[in-house]
Amino acid sequence: MWRSVIVYNGERINVKDNWLVITFEDDSQKRIPLEDLYCVVIDNRNMMISVPTLSAFAQNRIHLITTDERHLPVSETLPLNTNYHCYRVLKKQLEMNNDFKGLVWKRVIETKINNQATCLENIWADLSVIKQLREMASEILPHDRGNREAISAKMYFRNLFGSDFIRFNDDDINAILNYGYTIMRSGVAKSLVSHGFNCVLGIHHISETNEFNLADDFMEPLRPLIDEWIVRNQDCLKEGLSKYVKNELVNLVNSEILFEGKRMKVRYAIDSMCRSLVTAVETNNPDRVILPEVIYYHEK
Repeated sequence: MWRSVIVYNGERINVKDNWLVITFEDDSQKRIPLEDLYCVVIDNRNMMISVPTLSAFAQNRIHLITTDERHLPVSETLPLNTNYHCYRVLKKQLEMNNDFKGLVWKRVIETKINNQATCLENIWADLSVIKQLREMASEILPHDRGNREAISAKMYFRNLFGSDFIRFNDDDINAILNYGYTIMRSGVAKSLVSHGFNCVLGIHHISETNEFNLADDFMEPLRPLIDEWIVRNQDCLKEGLSKYVKNELVNLVNSEILFEGKRMKVRYAIDSMCRSLVTAVETNNPDRVILPEVIYYHEK
């Protein structure tokens, strides 16, 4: 199993003989094979990392995330040139027309809302709310012109975290959500880049100051994975964004999700999703986009 590692302590990180070496203040070391790594999160602002280490990460398709003084992710370093057909994919990406984008976004939001409904089913939420979400998912228009995403989000979050919950408030739940979303987004961005896409060019997200518009588009169906983990682990949240919580959120890429009806690790489902986007773009057929679905656990 590939590992996602968070580095909290230590003075420096380097690579030797294809091993990641973390050196601590007492000169002790921890060593991890590069071939085992999926992602490295550095949650230590005093840590030193060498340029050869960054190059080794890129060559081994390991993405690096660093955090700010609040221990929240603020940057991602992604490997480049991992796709032999990146120019061909980029040309097709630039040729995507508005109708194509609208239909792809329709599929994304339909899957996201259905995944939200499944998340609520898994935690035994109000059946009437779940039914309403399923109905809204069936009513999505191209580009989500009816704004069903925003309407469903209000219902969804109130049933997850209570009627007083407000998304983007400065509180522990929002901090944990933001951390989990950022980690998941980095995995999506890594896979999109590896398949030849430019993440600046989004389907729906089009901010001129966002380098990861496309990743923000395609992480949407994965958000309920983070939401459900938080609800299921309420007892772990008393200390806020603790080391345990961060470790668990980072390792959600090793949890399971459905892709074309089959269970697989989230990280593999992300790669398969991005591969399907390549096919959709090259054939100009939005129906070829395949998105992961949250598993309905009958035994709760």
